[in-house]
Amino acid sequence: DGTSKWQKHKKSFIFFKKYFELTNNVEECEVAFLPFTLNYYLKKDKYYLLRNFVNIVSSYKKKTFIWVDGDHQARFNDPDCIFLKYFGYNSNLDNNEFILPGDVKQDLLNTFFNGKMIIKNKEKTPKIGFDGIANYNPLKLVALISKNFLYNINYKLFKYPFKGDPVIPYFLKRRKILNMLQANDKIDNDFSIRDRFAIGTIGKQYEARNEYINNIITSDYTLCYRGASNYSLRFYETLCLGRVPLFINTDCKLPFENEINWKEVCLWIEESELSQISDIILDYHFSLSESDFKEKQVYCRELWVKYCSKEGFYQKFFNYLKSNIIQN
Repeated sequence: DGTSKWQKHKKSFIFFKKYFELTNNVEECEVAFLPFTLNYYLKKDKYYLLRNFVNIVSSYKKKTFIWVDGDHQARFNDPDCIFLKYFGYNSNLDNNEFILPGDVKQDLLNTFFNGKMIIKNKEKTPKIGFDGIANYNPLKLVALISKNFLYNINYKLFKYPFKGDPVIPYFLKRRKILNMLQANDKIDNDFSIRDRFAIGTIGKQYEARNEYINNIITSDYTLCYRGASNYSLRFYETLCLGRVPLFINTDCKLPFENEINWKEVCLWIEESELSQISDIILDYHFSLSESDFKEKQVYCRELWVKYCSKEGFYQKFFNYLKSNIIQN
């Protein structure tokens, strides 16, 4: 509560006091956190503050934990820092990266369904849901690809602080996946294909947000495929609502992989298996009994609460600090 705005946010963050105590003395602390996100220091041209903080903490042979916001890889690394970020690649993950669950701002069951778990019965035909961007105006698409290309060139040549979006937007690949599913008459689908990003949240359109939530709740499985960075917020929203993600693995790094077998949690499909996506879905769905299907929904919800909710995550993170940082 070292901020004048503490009272405004107290309800959402009071649980931190069970795990952390603030001190201004770096010598007596056990772990240090950079006060703002890495993005703040790089965007505001305050690199000297970032470097100074890390140097002071390192002089006491301690680690600095740094939150990385958003979807873009930052041009900053230091072996004495551990970066808390939403995305990563399993085949290319640095030892000093710690993967966060997606930032679901609210418990969606509490916000939209008064906290009541809604169990869906198993139908004979699997129903796949998706509500999100998978289309774009052709002229805008050309402009977007050009913009991404130029930004990435500047990142390489002129050392921009953040890497740009992929030149070819991943929502185009997402559309191909949706087309494959729509072509199979043995699979039901409920696809709301939009040409704008997150109009229910960023665009603050209440009706669109309701449609998004109901799309997940009324589907057996929700397609979760990466966006600009190598993770899917929809994946965590699906778990929060007690539904099974149809997760397309693009070499993703997920949180707490040492404790959670994510392949058993999701309807898991490797990107290399997309040509067989319909067969994999059908085999998976038919392998589940009615009770299995219902238990899977409960398990997804419980896992989100325990590991991916704000309080659940920081309790697990606290245990990680005790075992790997403080005791060493």
